This record gives sequence, C-alpha cells and structure tokens, in this order.
Amino acid sequence: MEVTKKRMVYHERQRLYFCGQHTLNNLFQDKVFTKEQLDNIALKLAEKTSLEIWTWSSYFVNPHKSLLGNYDVNVLEMALREKDLEVKWFDVRKDIRSVIQFADKSLFGLILNIPSSRYFWTSYHWIAIKHFQYNEEPAEVYNLDSKLYLPEKFENLEKVYKFLEFVLYKSGNILLVKKGVE
Repeated sequence: MEVTKKRMVYHERQRLYFCGQHTLNNLFQDKVFTKEQLDNIALKLAEKTSLEIWTWSSYFVNPHKSLLGNYDVNVLEMALREKDLEVKWFDVRKDIRSVIQFADKSLFGLILNIPSSRYFWTSYHWIAIKHFQYNEEPAEVYNLDSKLYLPEKFENLEKVYKFLEFVLYKSGNILLVKKGVE
C-alpha cells in the first residue's frame, strides 16, 4: 500500500477506544457522529433489549459499549440505518471478488472488525475501507484504519482483495455498507 498525498481524504486517528466512531466518520468522510450520539444509540438499544432488567446501573454498564467507549456492531448498524444505509454481513462461503464489487454504485464502503490480541485478552478493532469512483476509471480504495498515521491507498484492487482475504483468515468480519435501505 502506498501512502496517499494526492487527494484529501478525511481520516480520524485513534483516540482511546473510539474506533467505532472513527470508522463511521472515516466512512462518511466527515465528522458525522459524536460520542454523545453513539452513546445515545447504545442507551436506546440497551433500553429496548433489557426492559425487564433496566435499572439505573444500565447507564453505566451497557451491553452495547464498553466503559472505555468501544461500541458493538448493533450501535454501528443503527447509526448507519439512521443515514439510510444498510449493512450486509459478508458470507465467508462466497467468493470475495464476486460479492464485493467496487464499481457497484450502491456500495458505500466496507467496515471490518478484526481481532487484536493484547497480553491476556483479545478485543476487536473497527476499520473503514472507502472507495472513490471517478467516471470510468478504476476505483481508488483507501484503508482508513484509525490506528494508521495517514490513510493508505491500495495500489490496485487485487491488493484490496488480498487484504480482505487476510482479514477473513484472521477470523475478522467484513460488513458491506450499501445505499438504499428498503
């Protein structure tokens, strides 16, 4: 992957454990979601899923986010639905090159969830992969991992597919974010 200097690509860097927020903002190429907005979504989800056990402590211990700010997939999916986008989980039994088509005008981007081992535990890290299509030229695809110092432009689509295959090999997940929620 080569580091891009050619185009201005919006890229939020990692701060604490807010990779879910950074991933969404990197995908939208702007500061669209705040911590407060995502916390409210997590709170709504907790209220919905646990009405019978809802207590004051639910404000502090939420099954949809960690104390340090890491949001689960339900929060990201609901935030995307609020922006009229849908999320489709990649089926690992399918061929990645036939399912993920960067020329598809309904593809908004990809969200990856990859395992990250530290000391005695494994946590997961959210990453945005965003493509830009200009006329009939091949799509420019960027890795917008918030842990990167700068966004990284993939040299070509084959490099993107190899990266995505590696994510799946490491037991990660790929979510396709599509326009046009029905």
